[in-house]
Amino acid sequence: MSRSDSEQTISSVRLDIPPRRQWAHGHGYCGETVVQAFGLYNGAWISQQIVRDVNKGEYLIHHVTPEDDQQRRPSGGGGGGDPLTTLTTLKFSYIAWDYQNACQPQFPAYGLWIKQCLLQGFPVMFRTKLDQFFGGHIMPITGIDYSNENTFDEQDTMYYYSLFNREILKQPLSILGSDPAARRVYCSWGCVPLDVSIRFAFNMRRFP
Repeated sequence: MSRSDSEQTISSVRLDIPPRRQWAHGHGYCGETVVQAFGLYNGAWISQQIVRDVNKGEYLIHHVTPEDDQQRRPSGGGGGGDPLTTLTTLKFSYIAWDYQNACQPQFPAYGLWIKQCLLQGFPVMFRTKLDQFFGGHIMPITGIDYSNENTFDEQDTMYYYSLFNREILKQPLSILGSDPAARRVYCSWGCVPLDVSIRFAFNMRRFP
């Protein structure tokens, strides 16, 4: 979809979630830090370690596979239960991306779903992949620039944080969505595969 300043007005949403830094030890605490940030957005302090303890291991968006567990344990990660059960235990409500029923390629519907979450005031935890082998990185999406709230637009720009510094990253969906096997890291901290195919995101709603 082409975008012209004379034809389209760009609207923006920025949720009040400042950048945070994850703990570096224990194979990283990216998922735990996102849960912490979204808890603070809702007025609750939750330690990164409490998130990991409740989850009984490293907090990932998806269920931990044996391969994930083997890769992470030497660096202090690994283990972990159902991430959605952990959110319920921590008194979050949420909606997960329905990767099992979305049509392929999923990315257009996925991008629209993220936009609609943000427009309702709900931040999104999402996962990227750096290449076809590495498990990826979990980050928070906290803002968007968009021209139409009801359609997918690959020029919509997402705002998110790496959790390693306080820099605000921004990337259009045309770059954020990419096949990790076809090209290596064209966008900051990885990309989202066009087929999505697993639980690559869920939004975090207010406490019940």
